Amino acid sequence: MVRVIYPHAVSRDMGSRPIINVHNPATLEKVGQAVSTLPEEVPGLVEKARQAQSDWAIRPLAERTKILRQVQSALVDRADEMAELVSQETGKPFMESLATDIMNAISVADFAIGRVEHLFRESKVDLGKLSSPMRLLGRSSYLVPRPLGVIGLITPWNYPLAIPYSQAMMCLAAGNAVLIKPSSTTPLTALRMRELMEESGSPPMLVQVAIGAGTEVGEAVASSTVDRIIFTGHTEVGRRIMTLASQRLTPITLELGGKDAFIVMKDADLNRTAKAACWGSFVNCGQTCAAIKRIYVHRSILDKFTALLVKEVRSLRQGYDINDPTISVGPMISERAVLDMEVQVSRAMEQGAKVLVGGKRTEGLPGHFFEPTLLSIPTQNMDIVRQETFGPIVAIMTFDTEEEAVRMANDSAFALNGSVWTADLEQGRRLATTLKAGTVMVNNVAYTYGLGATPWGGRGESGFGRTHGDMGFEELVERQHLHVDKGKFSSEIWWPPYEKENLEAMRDFTGLIFNGKRDRLLHRLLNVRRLMRR
Repeated sequence: MVRVIYPHAVSRDMGSRPIINVHNPATLEKVGQAVSTLPEEVPGLVEKARQAQSDWAIRPLAERTKILRQVQSALVDRADEMAELVSQETGKPFMESLATDIMNAISVADFAIGRVEHLFRESKVDLGKLSSPMRLLGRSSYLVPRPLGVIGLITPWNYPLAIPYSQAMMCLAAGNAVLIKPSSTTPLTALRMRELMEESGSPPMLVQVAIGAGTEVGEAVASSTVDRIIFTGHTEVGRRIMTLASQRLTPITLELGGKDAFIVMKDADLNRTAKAACWGSFVNCGQTCAAIKRIYVHRSILDKFTALLVKEVRSLRQGYDINDPTISVGPMISERAVLDMEVQVSRAMEQGAKVLVGGKRTEGLPGHFFEPTLLSIPTQNMDIVRQETFGPIVAIMTFDTEEEAVRMANDSAFALNGSVWTADLEQGRRLATTLKAGTVMVNNVAYTYGLGATPWGGRGESGFGRTHGDMGFEELVERQHLHVDKGKFSSEIWWPPYEKENLEAMRDFTGLIFNGKRDRLLHRLLNVRRLMRR
C-alpha cells in the first residue's frame, strides 16, 4: 500500500510542491510519498507550536500526564502497525523495528511521563555559609522549573520512531511544544506518529512536523526562533547546524557519530561476548551511532574469540521479509551508503587489513545490501579505525595489557559508548571509568538508549549535551532563580549613601560570615543592623 501523509502546513491540493517519494531500501519498492514543507513556512510552524505551548504549559500536571499516558497507550496498542511502517521505510527486520524502535520509544516515554511531578518540583537553594544570616534577614532562594517553549528536533533516518518519539515525549512532559524535522528518507513514520499523538489526545499543533531536505528545511529549523535544538546525526552536519543556531544564540544538544570500542579481557565469557559483539556490530546493519566498530581482544584469547565471532557472523541471515522472524540483518539505507562501505573495505585492505568475513555487496538481493564484515587490523593507525563507519564493518585488534587496551580505546575523536567484557566486575568497573565515552557498559552493549532514566550522549566528535534521564530533562527546562525577601529592613549596607560606617559594617559582616571572627560579635551585629534600618 502506498501511503500519502500530509504535514500540517500543506494543503491537500499539492500544487507545485516538491514530493518526496519513499522507497524501501531492501526491495526498492515505493512505500509512499510525503509533501515537502517549504523553508519559508518554518517560522509559521514555530509560531503555531508556540501558541499551542502557551496553553499546554499552564495546564495542571495531572491533566498533561493523563494526555501523555493516552498517547503512550495508543502507541503500545499500535506497536505492530508502527513497526511495520518503520521496516518498510528502513528495510530493517521486523524484530529490530519492534525492539529497537518501538520498545525503546515506549520505554523512554514511560520514564518521562512518570518523572513529570518530580521535574516540576520547586527546590530551595542551599546558600552555604550565608544560609543562617539570610534566614535571619528573612530571605530565601528557590529554583523554579519552567518550560523553554518550542524545541526543534532534527532527527535521522536510522531510528525513525525511537528518536523523534522519545525526544518529543520528553519535551512534552517538560511542558514544551516540538517542531520535528525528520529525515527526508523516512518521513512517513514521523508523520504517522504525529497523527497518532493527536488522535489519542495530544493538543492540535503542539507537535509540528516539517518535511524536506536537511539543507533546506533542516537549516530553516536551525535558523528559526525555536528555544532549543536537539540534533541527531552526522558530525559534519551537526557542525553546520550549530553554526546556524549560534546566529540566534539558540542552545543546542548534539548527538553525533560514534566509533565504539569493545574490550575483551582474557577471563571474559567468550561465547556470550562473541554473541554480543555480533549483535552490537550489525544491529540495524551497523547503521547505529552506538554500534561496535573497534574490537580489542587480549592476545591470549584472540584466535579462540575470533573463531567464535566469525561463526556468529556467518550465521546471520540477511534479507527482507516482515513475516520471516529469522532474518537478522537488513539493508543499507541507500546505494551511496553501499558504495561508501566498498571504498572503506578497499582502503582498509590497501593499508594491510585482512577480511575475515564479508567485505562486499550481498549477492542475490534486490536492494542496497552489504555483507556483515569483520576485518583483522594490524595497526590502530588506519582509516577504518579513525574515520566514522556507518555500516556493517567492524575491525578487530589485539592488546597485551590493560593500559594498552585503554590507550587504544581512547585514541579516537569519537566518544559515545564503549564496553568492557570480563568475569572480574571490579576490574570491569575500573577499566570502564578510564574510558572516554558518555556511556560505558560492563558485559553488555549498545542497549541503554532504551533505559529512559539513564543519560544519553557523548563528547568530542560524538557531540555534547544529553537526552534521556534527569540530565536530559535539565536541557528542556529553565531553572529560574527566585529570591524572596520579606522586607524586614528599610536599607542594605551596600546601598547609598556610602559612609565610613558602611565600610566598617561590610568588613564586619565579611569577617563574621567567612572567617568566623567572633571578637566584638555583638558590636558587629548591632552595627550591621543599624545601617540596614536607616
